[in-house]
Amino acid sequence: MTSKYDEMMKAKNFLPYNIDYMPPKVRQKAKDELKETDEIVAPSLEKMREMIRDEKKLKCPTDDEFLIQFLRARKFDVKKAFVLLQNMFELKKSYSDMFDNPDIPGMKKIVANGPGYCFPYRDSDGCIVLVLQLNKWNPEETSISVGLTALTALLLSIIQNPVTQVCGVRILVDVKGFSLRQMRSVTPRYIHLLSKALRNCLPIRFKGIHFFNESIIFQYVWSVLKIVLTEKIRNRVHFHGDNQKSLHKSIPKEILHAEYGGDNVNYNGGIWSMEQLNNYCPKFIELMKQGY
Repeated sequence: MTSKYDEMMKAKNFLPYNIDYMPPKVRQKAKDELKETDEIVAPSLEKMREMIRDEKKLKCPTDDEFLIQFLRARKFDVKKAFVLLQNMFELKKSYSDMFDNPDIPGMKKIVANGPGYCFPYRDSDGCIVLVLQLNKWNPEETSISVGLTALTALLLSIIQNPVTQVCGVRILVDVKGFSLRQMRSVTPRYIHLLSKALRNCLPIRFKGIHFFNESIIFQYVWSVLKIVLTEKIRNRVHFHGDNQKSLHKSIPKEILHAEYGGDNVNYNGGIWSMEQLNNYCPKFIELMKQGY
C-alpha cells in the first residue's frame, strides 16, 4: 500500500532510491554532463576490455554492467576510466588484510546498528544521500577496518544502479557523539584509505559531503584529512553545525527523516542497510577475489 509520504514524494517528482529504468531527464543529464551517447558507449566498453586484456596481472570483470560504472565516473574518458579501475584494485591490494577475506559477520554486525544508510528518495538532482551516523559505531565492538570494509561494500552496492552512476552521491556525516575513542582509531593508515577512496579509487560521482553536528574533536580529524584531499573534493565539503535550516538548503527536507527536521517520519536506516548488504554480499565477496 502506498503511504501518504510516498504519494507526496511522487507528486513532487522526487525519484525513488530503487528505480529500474532511466528517466528521460537522467538520460539527458548523462548526455550533457557525461558525454554519454549510444554511439560512444559500445566502442568505449570495447576499448576498456582491450586495456584490461593488455594488463596481464589484472583479473577483473569485463561485463558491460561493471565497466560502465567507471566510464560514467570519468565522463567516458576511457584512459581515465581505466586508471580509476586500476586504482581501485591497487587500493584493494594495499589493504589486503581488509578486503581479501572480508569479515562478513563483523560487517553485518556493525551495519545492523545503522551507522550507514540511504534515504528511500533521491534529491532534486537525482543524487542519493548516504548518511553516516558516527555515534552508532563503537570501536570497542567493531574495529575501524571492519567498519570501513562494510562502508566500502555499501558504497559499491549503491553505485550498481545506473541512475546513481549518472546523478551521483551526496554524503551526510552526522558527527554527533564522535569520541576520543573513535578518534584514536582513525590512524594515518585509515586517513590515507579514506582520502584515496574519495579522490580517485571508486567509480562514484561524489557531489557533496555535508557535516552535521560537528564537534571540536572531529575538527582535529578534519584538519588532517583535508590536507590529503583534492581541491575539487574540499570545495564540495560543507559544514552545517546543528543548523537544520542550513542543511535543508543543500538536502531537501522532504527526503530527510525527522531527526534532521525532515518529512520522512517513519524510517529505519538499519533495516535498509542490512537488506542492502545482504543482497550485495555475494557479489562483493566475488569482487574481492579479483584484482592484482
